Formats: sequence, C-alpha cells, structure tokens
Amino acid sequence: MSTGRRPVATFISLVGLAFVSGCLAGPALAAPSAAKCLTSDDFFVVYRESNLGPGSDILARRKGAETPAPCAFAKAPGDFEVGAKDEADYVVGLSGRILVVDRGTGPSRKLVLYDLAARKAVQTLSYDSSSPVKVEPGVVVFSAITGPASAKTCPKFKDYAKQGLGAAMSVETRIALPSLARSTSGPARCVAQQ
Repeated sequence: MSTGRRPVATFISLVGLAFVSGCLAGPALAAPSAAKCLTSDDFFVVYRESNLGPGSDILARRKGAETPAPCAFAKAPGDFEVGAKDEADYVVGLSGRILVVDRGTGPSRKLVLYDLAARKAVQTLSYDSSSPVKVEPGVVVFSAITGPASAKTCPKFKDYAKQGLGAAMSVETRIALPSLARSTSGPARCVAQQ
C-alpha cells in the first residue's frame, strides 16, 4: 500500500542534490567581453574589457607576411601583453608603432604612449579626460595638465575646493609620432582634479 510520500521525498532529494551540485561548482564566471582590434602597417593590437577589474586586457604583435589574424582575444606565439598589471588601462588608439592608452578610474588620469617596437611606455602624461583625445596618423592631440592652478589662475578654484577637489591648468597639446616632439596651442584653462 502506497502512502504517496515517496514521490515527495524523491523530489526533495533531487532538489537538495541540485543545490549541493551548484554550490560545489561555484559561481558562474562572467563571459569574456568581445574583442576589439586595431592595426597599423607594423602592428596588430587586440583588446577586451578585463574580467578581473577595471581596465582592458591588451595583446600586441608585430605583423608578418602571414594573413592578419581574425579579431579574437587569444594569445598566439609572438604576442606580448601591454599595460601595467595593477593599473586600469584602456586603449584609445594606435598610430604606427605607438599605442595610446588611458590609465586610471577617477578624474585625475594619465595618457600613456607605448612604443610597441620597444615594448615599453615612452611617455606618461597627466591629462584632462573630460576633453577628447584624437589619435591620427603621426600625431596625438589632447589636453595636457601643465601644473596646479591657484585662486588667481582659476575662476572656479573655490567651487572645486568646496567639492573636495583640486584644480589644475591644462592646454591643448600635440605630440608628433614617433618622434614625441611636443607643441601646445590655445589658452590654458582650469580643470578639476581629484
């Protein structure tokens, strides 16, 4: 004679087993973000949003005679990583052998110029991230921070201070690539800094 309890007990056992299996498997990892690619005459750069925190995972390779690889984030022989392990680096653009990277997560940011042929950063400059960065063949144009501002040089100095921010002066700057020759144009302006 059946009491009807066995199916309920079996159901509870199956639910418990599924719960335990899920706990043992651990949390699901986030799916990797889609890869993006840049190319110049000599280099191929592939990058994606990092799954480990802010910033991007960046790989670069010197181009050879072979057909360019599809835009997929997979390290191949000859690839090298670009960026600093403990920094939030974001790709801005590529001009020849110079990769331009934004570094930071707050309002006080750096613009890093990597010479891919030398596999090292050749310039690290503070810049105003509220202004656009233009990476074009042979040049990068941005608003460089030139130094601290004062109440005399910055009309919003007191407003920034009330918000707990500092103030800095910035000016439009052009860096010729790959020579790194720098020139400025236009008037200096005041910007908030953290």
